[in-house]
Parts: sequence; C-alpha cells; structure tokens
Amino acid sequence: MKIVIKIILLIGVLGYLVFAITTMSQGKDERICTGTRIIIEDSTMENYIDCRFIENIIAKSQCPINNMPINDIDANSIEDHIKASPYIDSVICYYTPENLMCIRVFTRIPVLHVMADSGDNYYMDIKGNVMPTNEFLMDICLATGNITRQYAQEHLIGIADYMNTHSTWKKEVQQVYVRNEKRIELIPSAGEHIIILGEPKDIKDKMDRLTIFYKEGLDKAGWNKYSTIDLNYAGQVVCTKRNKK
Repeated sequence: MKIVIKIILLIGVLGYLVFAITTMSQGKDERICTGTRIIIEDSTMENYIDCRFIENIIAKSQCPINNMPINDIDANSIEDHIKASPYIDSVICYYTPENLMCIRVFTRIPVLHVMADSGDNYYMDIKGNVMPTNEFLMDICLATGNITRQYAQEHLIGIADYMNTHSTWKKEVQQVYVRNEKRIELIPSAGEHIIILGEPKDIKDKMDRLTIFYKEGLDKAGWNKYSTIDLNYAGQVVCTKRNKK
C-alpha cells in the first residue's frame, strides 16, 4: 500500500513539473523584449570598450530586439556578431525578469603594442590574440624591432605582462627593443643608458637586479654615467661607462 502511495505521489510530482515547465515556456514565448542592458566586463582600468561600441555592432547586425517577442529574437546571432570583433573575448545574452535582454561582454585586454620593423603594427592580449590599433590608443608596453608574431606570442607577452603589472617599470621602461632573438634591450624614460635584457628569460630576476642597481648604483653614480647596463649575466649587473667627449 505504501509503495502504491509513493508511486501516485511521484506521478503527481512529475505531472506538476511537466505542467510548470510547459507553462513557463509558453510564458516566455509571449513576453516582449523591452530593451537591452549592456554590461562590459573589463579587468583593467582602461575601459576602452564602451556600450556605444557594442550598440553599433548590434545595429549593423540588423537583428531586431526592442519590442520583439523574445522567442523571435536570435540571441545566438547577436552573440556571434559581437564576438566577431577582435576586441571581444566572449559574450553571454540572457533575459532579466523585466524582459530586458542583458548582454554581458568580456573584452580582450591588450598587454603589448608591437611596432615591428616589417611594418606590422598591432596590439596583443595575454592569450596571444592580435587586435588592430586603429580604433583605440592604449598606454601599454611598446615593443619595436625585429619581431614576428610568433616571437611576440612566445617571448614578449611575458615581458609586457611583467612591465604592465609593476607600476614602477610601466613608468620607467619607455620601450622594449628586439635587436635579434637573443638580445632584447629596454629603453628607459630616465637617463641616457640602454638596458640589455639579453634573452627573453628570467625576467623577474633580471629586473630585481636592476632595481637594486638603480637604488644603490645609479642614484649615487649618476644616471648618465653609463651607456649600457647589461643584465644578461647571472647574478651580475655589468655596466659600460660612457665615453667622455
């Protein structure tokens, strides 16, 4: 008898769930979209992508939203159009209880600006995605010289990320110059010397040595005493004195 009651109750619960889901689905079909709410997720202070930028993409997509039945709106197509932008990492579209289409946009965050000898000019994010520079001006690590996209992806992103996340070096290092695959130079904003970083490895160790040398060496000897400061030798800072004219 108890088993029969349990079966009846289970059938009743299942029946209610089917009824509730069906009712909710029908209700969604009848709802009218009252507008859009765009949310830009940017983990930096740059905020270079704004709502107007996304609105322009939606307008060009010619996908109607406002005052349309929610069931007739092609949310997937809207997401695809926004994600087609080289500045966008991902997009999620969903509806609020107020029948607004919420468009949550996750931007790509440029960490490196490459101006190569070949004429290549682009931004690159931490994942190695390339973005054009013609629409936004970004105050990020600048790299010039003999640079291919593969070299930038494999070796320069780590250097750029280090510079961008250390406020001192973001301000002090004006430019990263790639002379060849094994010789990277840093052009500081203060002083007339060149910092030889060498191969693109052990960046933290090299910059830690440079920090100590700046505090204990250049501050006492003078910022224009040396023409080069070489960090390419483990545990050392090797300097070349400037020729007196």
